[in-house]
Amino acid sequence: MIVANFVTNRPTMSDTRTYEDFYKFLGTKPYKLGVVSRLYPDLTASYLTESLKNIFYQDRKSGNRYQSIDSMYFEWEVETNYIKRIEFAAVPEGDGADGTEITMAFKERYYEKYDIFKIEKSMQQCIVVSRPIRKADNYWEVQVRLIDNDYSSILDLDGCQVGDTTRF
Repeated sequence: MIVANFVTNRPTMSDTRTYEDFYKFLGTKPYKLGVVSRLYPDLTASYLTESLKNIFYQDRKSGNRYQSIDSMYFEWEVETNYIKRIEFAAVPEGDGADGTEITMAFKERYYEKYDIFKIEKSMQQCIVVSRPIRKADNYWEVQVRLIDNDYSSILDLDGCQVGDTTRF
């Protein structure tokens, strides 16, 4: 008997995720990956990476052949031309001296606990230490701490006036 065709199946082949799976999950907005990761603890970026199981790439040199990538390291690249800016709804309360918490108010709920954002004008970074509290439809308060090498820095209020912006 002559074997004319031999096919091997990898053990994880049935768990391979395709573009269609991620399209159903994220739609046409791949930048929502971070938001979805925070909404559902079981759908973090790490989980999504692990759920890919088999990843294939098209080897340009050898034509239209797809090669399997056997790697435990993956890089995500999401291209967006729009970086959302979140405006202050009020001047922050507190200055963050000696690592104290600062109460900041924003016009929308965007930052969640453990998120890090940058103030556009002063270029200072803050980490959110509590869940947002809704005070009105367009007024959300969060408790933050400044990120610095030591506790000597204080918040620059010149970049935190009403209408000034932050970004993720």
